[in-house]
Amino acid sequence: MGYKKVKENIYLYTDETFHDVVAGAIELPTKLVMIDTGLNLIEIKEFREWVEKTTGKKFEILFPTHFHGDHTYGNQVFSDCRIISPKIHLEYMKMVKELLTPENLEKEQSRLKDPRALEGLEITLPTETFEGQFEIQDGGVKIVIKNTGGHTIDSSYIYCPNYKVLFAGDNLFVNSSPYGGHSTCNPETWLEVYREFLTLDAETIIPGHGPVADKSYIEKEISFMESFKETAKELASKGVAEEEILESCYQTFFPPKDSEEDDSFQRNTVKRWYDVWIKGAE
Repeated sequence: MGYKKVKENIYLYTDETFHDVVAGAIELPTKLVMIDTGLNLIEIKEFREWVEKTTGKKFEILFPTHFHGDHTYGNQVFSDCRIISPKIHLEYMKMVKELLTPENLEKEQSRLKDPRALEGLEITLPTETFEGQFEIQDGGVKIVIKNTGGHTIDSSYIYCPNYKVLFAGDNLFVNSSPYGGHSTCNPETWLEVYREFLTLDAETIIPGHGPVADKSYIEKEISFMESFKETAKELASKGVAEEEILESCYQTFFPPKDSEEDDSFQRNTVKRWYDVWIKGAE
């Protein structure tokens, strides 16, 4: 487990046992706000206790960036807080809860180095919803959560202009390949989100996975996705078969993977991006 204070009023937890998934806290003048909760119930509880002890304040609000379990399984540790999300996020969380049978939970545990991380897991749903954008103010400090889509239809970012910090969720992977294989992923929207990130006054950009970044990394990711798009379109314009385009894009843009699961995730990303950009899927 890794948790630290990365700048004044910003605290991060990184689950080093699962793809360096990141959750974090923003210290406001009178309260604490949590962004995502990871999937390790033991560690996220320790993180909460550490931040509250360090700041002398209590968590009152949780903002999720999207519904995937590695960002929401720890919600129950914050069940005493206001859990505020886009309306569409709540709908997907209800599906997660319905699908998490004992058998599926066992499969989830088998993916982790420490299966105890999910012992006693109870899917905890948002208590308040909004559409589009939601803001809070505390002592002159503002936080904005905006539902943009991209990585998933419910993907949102959390931005605090006072502290110049942006929590990007899984619309940003740092030092690893992005995952865009969900059926609601829209890579064109994802590019629009990146461009919006560049307009924000953010010096510290916190990804859904990996270390803290800055705007130069956003520019790098825009170039990566645009190159993928251009390559796929050029091959399609020459009449190259779908299977050949998928394999060519995979080999060109995604490095070798350490596991069959990671390989499958990235091939799903290539297929989804192809479907949207070449076949016009919604």
